[in-house]
Amino acid sequence: MIEGYLLEALQAVNEAGTLSAAAERLHVAEPSVSRSMKKLEGLLGVTLFERQKNKVVLNETGKLAAKYAEQILQNEAEMIRSVRAFDRSQRAVTVGTCAPGPIMELLPTLTGLYSDCAVSSEQESEERLIEGLDNAQYNLILLSHPIMQEEYCCHLYDTEQLCLSVSVNHPAATRESVTFQEMDGESFIMYARVGIWENIVRAKMPHARFFKQEDIDAVGELAASSELPSFTTDITRRVMRSRQNDRVNIPFSDPEAFAQFFLICREQDKARFKRLFNEI
Repeated sequence: MIEGYLLEALQAVNEAGTLSAAAERLHVAEPSVSRSMKKLEGLLGVTLFERQKNKVVLNETGKLAAKYAEQILQNEAEMIRSVRAFDRSQRAVTVGTCAPGPIMELLPTLTGLYSDCAVSSEQESEERLIEGLDNAQYNLILLSHPIMQEEYCCHLYDTEQLCLSVSVNHPAATRESVTFQEMDGESFIMYARVGIWENIVRAKMPHARFFKQEDIDAVGELAASSELPSFTTDITRRVMRSRQNDRVNIPFSDPEAFAQFFLICREQDKARFKRLFNEI
């Protein structure tokens, strides 16, 4: 059995080039590194170094051993990361989402169903969400389309309608609906992390200007004291009712203004989230 500190010393020697440089990197004395290398040679039953006058360097056998040492240390680090991530996943529920609205309603549901777990959420791109689900960074993800592959469990969770939010003095305030084309060219106050909605409104209103705010509460405060239009959805109006008192909300009628959200977990975690899927 080769102890880990011997492999770490060998890797340091290979990367640093000399015993003295490796000792500096490991924050130990050079004789300590030298003793470690002699012990490793004894365990392997081979010579790892060419010992020249005032110089000790790895031979070809040593270089091969160093490659294996690097692989073993990487595998050990991956094992530790994966085991710790799995352990955390059993005591926590982490959700990744592509938009802020659905998570506003999902988090209270999760907290109620899994009261013994720490519940948290992050908003990311679709690519990162799927990658995070695969490596157990997320237990659940919310996407705007289903994934119909056998390694995933996928359920329709919610729908969301994008709306225009304006003051009572805005010309569109009396409308029952509006289109992106009709609002193209306007200036909007917009929350910086609206997820999939940002790409949609930018694509459908290429001549509009968007004044982005990082703080979602600041969006509501600015909208309440400004004549500039902003955006809202049916979900955010349900969850954040107090922000809508002085605004008129008109749905966009374009098909792109309607989204479906799917809640997805890995098939192996399906049993753990059975209560959640039954609830929704």
